[in-house]
Amino acid sequence: MRTKGYLLRQGLVLFAATLVTLFLIALIWMFWLEAHVFRLLNWGPPPDLDNASRWRFILTCTAFAAIAMVVPSLLSLRLTWRLRNRYRELLAARARGNHLAQHDALTGLMNRHYFMARLHARLDPQLEQTALLVIDIQGFQAINDAYGNTAGDYALRRIADRLSSIRAVGDPLLGRPGGDEFVIALTGALSAGELLDQARALQRQVKQPLVCGNRRVQLDTTIGIAVAPLHALTADQLLATAYGAMHDARRAGEQIRMQSDCLTEAQQEEARRAQRLRQALDHGEIVPFYQPVVALESRKTAGVEILARWQHPERGLVPPDEFIPLIETLGLMPEMTRYLLDIAMRDARQWPGAPFLAVNITASYLEDEDFTAQMAALLEAHAFPADRLEVEITENVLIERLDVVQQNLSRLHDMGVRVSLDDFGTGYSGLYHLARLDIDKIKIDRSFFDAEEIRQDNLVRLMIAMGRSLGMAVVAEGIEDERLAENLTQQGCHFGQGYLFGRPMPAHALYEYLTRSHETVQP
Repeated sequence: MRTKGYLLRQGLVLFAATLVTLFLIALIWMFWLEAHVFRLLNWGPPPDLDNASRWRFILTCTAFAAIAMVVPSLLSLRLTWRLRNRYRELLAARARGNHLAQHDALTGLMNRHYFMARLHARLDPQLEQTALLVIDIQGFQAINDAYGNTAGDYALRRIADRLSSIRAVGDPLLGRPGGDEFVIALTGALSAGELLDQARALQRQVKQPLVCGNRRVQLDTTIGIAVAPLHALTADQLLATAYGAMHDARRAGEQIRMQSDCLTEAQQEEARRAQRLRQALDHGEIVPFYQPVVALESRKTAGVEILARWQHPERGLVPPDEFIPLIETLGLMPEMTRYLLDIAMRDARQWPGAPFLAVNITASYLEDEDFTAQMAALLEAHAFPADRLEVEITENVLIERLDVVQQNLSRLHDMGVRVSLDDFGTGYSGLYHLARLDIDKIKIDRSFFDAEEIRQDNLVRLMIAMGRSLGMAVVAEGIEDERLAENLTQQGCHFGQGYLFGRPMPAHALYEYLTRSHETVQP
């Protein structure tokens, strides 16, 4: 940050440069430019002044200019200095905000979220062994009960200072996930004996007497230890395993316990797959593909459905059946959905016409309190019209937490987002749920087109008639032949989706597809 002296010097330089410029302009005017201007404008000859008069005019103009510039220059310097001070204060406030977002306000140690992010970075990729120690303070609640929360806060700060001051091997990360628990991660080639020695050293630090009121208090600890990749491969698994070892030690009356059960080969392979999938999401390997949805009557593209594909650097395109179930198990579906929507909304800027974007939303994400806020933030960030976004939910979503789903769907409708019921006919929601919820469209599952033709016609005709009677658009999935498309059109089905109209394709292929096809229509 520049000092006040530096700003003053810069201001003086600018002041002097301005005066020199004005002096030169006046000099050129009086001795050369004046006569040319008068002649060009037919004003006659300029005033006949001797050189002394001309120089008095030049110096007078320069002096008056200098006087006129003094006050504005001083005000400008003062304003610049105040702006720099405000900017410095803003940077400091931002730094404090970032620190508070990443650290525990009481102890100054890393909070759970930031600690886990740092631990995840150490394990991704797993280059070295990392041990995690979970430290549970025994008897802490007695301090709060006997001396109050102020004494308890003081004790936690003192413990945090002691743990921070200990000389730990293995580039330690120290955090406080909450309550009376602390965690420390050590990375390096540490033997079991070295880890146990480190744990005992931590215990000795915590056990040093604390003065609470007029009494000396000693606190014991229970420590659980787990090591990656021996006991876990991901940060979440490592934390859960270390907590498990700590609880086992407490139940057995021990002070320290290291996890003894190593991962089986199958568990290690599953953990490696989970870790690799997280890396794929972090590195942008999971990308959106788009499948066209057409208006059956006009055969024009009305929209596209976003489908996740894993563009593996070695295996190529990985089928969704191989990674989508694991994505759901790991709880990464909301993150992946937002990521794919973010890319799709950018891609959609280049597409001819205005096709809608349809994205499938899982039950867990739809029940999230922040779901609608996150959708609104995406729409605002890309200036994407809400009526061009369509969320697809399955019938099973409607059974589990109907009230929460109903509230979020109502918020989506208030925003202008459309809602589609996917895989219609395969669940158990019934007309009752369709009547209660804000559904704009139903999608008939492809399985209904695999049955015998007579049964297919009757069932499909019934679903199309039901959707139309409720004021909903109807989409048929899995259309692969022209005869089925014609039949559905005659029955009044609005939209169709399937290989007949286009397979899932990347963004550049969809752009070419839309460019070749006729103009898109609104859904």
